[in-house]
Amino acid sequence: MYSKPKKIGNLEIKNRFVRSATFEGMATEEGNVTEKLINLYKELAEGGVGLIITGYSYVQKSGKAFDNQTGVDDDDLIPGLSKIANIVHENSQDCKIALQIAHSGRQSRHLENTLAPSAVLDKLTRKVPKEMTIEEIRETIEAFAQAVRRGKEAGFDAVQFHGAHGYLISEFLSPYTNNRIDEYGGSTEKRIKFVEEIYKSSVELVGKDFPILIKMNGVDFLENGLTLEESKQIAERFSKMGFAAIEVSGGMWEVCKRSKKELGWKPTFLPESRMFVGTKNEAAYNLPFAKEIKKVIDIPLIVVGGINSLDLVEQILTEGSADFVSLCRPLIREPDLPNRWLKGIGESKVDCIYCNSCLSSLVTTGLRCVKKEPSE
Repeated sequence: MYSKPKKIGNLEIKNRFVRSATFEGMATEEGNVTEKLINLYKELAEGGVGLIITGYSYVQKSGKAFDNQTGVDDDDLIPGLSKIANIVHENSQDCKIALQIAHSGRQSRHLENTLAPSAVLDKLTRKVPKEMTIEEIRETIEAFAQAVRRGKEAGFDAVQFHGAHGYLISEFLSPYTNNRIDEYGGSTEKRIKFVEEIYKSSVELVGKDFPILIKMNGVDFLENGLTLEESKQIAERFSKMGFAAIEVSGGMWEVCKRSKKELGWKPTFLPESRMFVGTKNEAAYNLPFAKEIKKVIDIPLIVVGGINSLDLVEQILTEGSADFVSLCRPLIREPDLPNRWLKGIGESKVDCIYCNSCLSSLVTTGLRCVKKEPSE
């Protein structure tokens, strides 16, 4: 099943393996693409994955999350971005690549003064963001749409909106971070409006045939945050809106600051709970949400999180719980993992031990597996 092609929009993906986005920390301070970044995607393309989703690129300077984050907020960045798209297309057999675009909202580690739908304290960064004005919201909608245009002009096969993990789109969707009483807050319908206007503005620039995907939370894991029931309503709307596919994840980074005692239970999004993914029951921690969302949408669903064996991949696909499986940390250690599995080489388990030590590389060398010996 995992080797069979399937379409996302009008885009045929050669197999069911997706490289899920993760921040790379390899761009220049100005957001320009570097040779190190190009080589990262060359290696992933050669590794056999069907679709690569890049680490998030900021659509506005006000939405930059980290130093050395890739930018897509200016036409001058298009030539550099095109080098990533070109290297993937030149070094693979029909591998496709989507540019993930985002605004960090209140979760920026790069900016002292942050923006958000509402002035709700981020307990991880300890920052209280400025509530966005209507004018700032409209400027950001236009910035997202222009970023989609730049992605298409740079030669990417698709784009993905990062609408999960507490970044700006996620903040608008969640009742925990969106306390607005105007047209962009309150009911589910009003909290979706921000995404709806971004999508419509983007389609006006690139047309309906250019695939736009979205990553969203199944659950926020925060009191008064998104529940699975509301996420299903939102996903159903996204499906009807015209999105080409939905990737299901979960949690906001603020959850990492909450203890098990505070929450009353231990959410799977906490880094310490993601360190060792053992049995099938412990792995694929977003699968319960994906299964439910899959029931209410008419577009492909991608599930990410703790996909640690080929047996689990086959089970997910055969049962129809998802259409694609998305891998992140395993491909940091083994970028050729899809080829290994497709060719039946070695173990069916991933090499990655989910220790999260790769996060420490982001402030030093850029994304890499620090547990992997140089000789390997």
